[in-house]
Amino acid sequence: MSSEASVLRGYRFGERRRSGLFGTVPPTMVAVAAVTLLSAWLAVSGFIPIPVAIIVAVGSGSLWFGRIRNRPAHEILPALVIWWWRKLRSRNTWYRPVALVTDDDQPGALPPVLSGIDLFEFEVAWITPGQNVAIGVVRDHQAGSLTAILRVSGDGQFALVDAAGQDMRIDEWGAAIGGFARENSTVSRVTFHDWTSPVAIRDTVAQLENQWADEAPHPARAGYLQLLSDTSAHVVNHEVLVEVTVDLRRVSKARGESVLATGLRLVAEQTRLFAGRLNGSGLRVEGVLSASDVVTATRVRANPAVVEHLTTLKRSLASATGVAAPTFGPMHVEDQLGSATIDGAFHRSWWFASWPRREVAASWMDSLMFESGCTRSLTTVFEPVAPSKSDSDVDRERTQREANIESRRRKGNIIRRADTKAVTEVESREMELSAGFVECRYTGLVTLTAPTGDALDSQGADLEQAAANAGVELQPLWGRQADGWVSSLPLGRSVARRFGES
Repeated sequence: MSSEASVLRGYRFGERRRSGLFGTVPPTMVAVAAVTLLSAWLAVSGFIPIPVAIIVAVGSGSLWFGRIRNRPAHEILPALVIWWWRKLRSRNTWYRPVALVTDDDQPGALPPVLSGIDLFEFEVAWITPGQNVAIGVVRDHQAGSLTAILRVSGDGQFALVDAAGQDMRIDEWGAAIGGFARENSTVSRVTFHDWTSPVAIRDTVAQLENQWADEAPHPARAGYLQLLSDTSAHVVNHEVLVEVTVDLRRVSKARGESVLATGLRLVAEQTRLFAGRLNGSGLRVEGVLSASDVVTATRVRANPAVVEHLTTLKRSLASATGVAAPTFGPMHVEDQLGSATIDGAFHRSWWFASWPRREVAASWMDSLMFESGCTRSLTTVFEPVAPSKSDSDVDRERTQREANIESRRRKGNIIRRADTKAVTEVESREMELSAGFVECRYTGLVTLTAPTGDALDSQGADLEQAAANAGVELQPLWGRQADGWVSSLPLGRSVARRFGES
């Protein structure tokens, strides 16, 4: 991969990346160490019996070195404890209440996993010249953010160019995201959702027939439609949505405006600028999702079986009256330990526990992205880092790495190859930043959707194998499956949060 891609930095769930003498120290490890030291002090001081302190030390050691479901116990235990606590209180299952008398001003009921989300419409004039077009903006009260969503597609040329040309395309895409990595940028996150789902070929044929209805019949066109009908019973529906998220805490409100009004104007402007950069990098921005589009995309990803219902809805009387979108939010949510059931569809989410350890070609994710026969959403979250923050992080990490090597040398310990490699990587990162490249933190998520639990298990095994072929290790989000499902939706909310940050 190119230098632009290699300067991106990954992070893990629930912990802040800290490199130094003690490596990465998650908050759960700090809590375990604190409890162990406190129990030892109380035992020495005579406040508790020594056997009790020994039991506490053994339990802390199990948390420190033990493993649960092939993951370190201190990483997965907090999520499992929260999940079991919700289960004991019967909070893992939610049904939408249906009111007998409705009020247009009354907000719809949402499950706890979607609480704090509002949907606004904001008119802009840059989509269609001379005409104001309403775009949908999602507000997340928990994260304090506003999000607009772009619908993006490729130009069909990426697979046809050589390896050098593909690397150049990736550089251009990275530069489009890197435009947000500047001082005092209000954009906190850019998220790509690549969603694929097999649909009946008859729907595609009907769509093409409607598109060509006003044109004169042609034998070649009729032969093409017949070829589609005879080749396969299904075709893969593919859609890429890109979120631009603005942090309201970074917004300085203008005089006479509220923070929300200023934020809506800023997210619309940043979306316009980003759309221009994407168009200049070989991608094609087809438009910005309206509020109705956001609702429809959310319901389809919750349960792909509603696609036929939505098609009927658009052709019904509701479309003529302006009510062509389904109700926002699901009707039923059941959060299980290893999956989530949303409106009858089964979902399972994984996170990228490790990325390829060697340099790879630009097409390294083909085996995962083109895994057919299943409905899945591949989500990549990018968090641009300000240059000053990148420089200070590099200086601190290099000092700590070199101090670690010097300390081992003074003590006569062996200098491990991993230690020297870490210093080399920091130096390479410093050179890339000095050359003008920017830095982004990133993480990957995959959410699989299936009609039954058995199909979910079978397709999940195929998906994990496809990821392994790409050099990626997938780990299920045990105890956080509902949160993982929400992260696959175009709502600006992500499970990829680091400790101490909202």
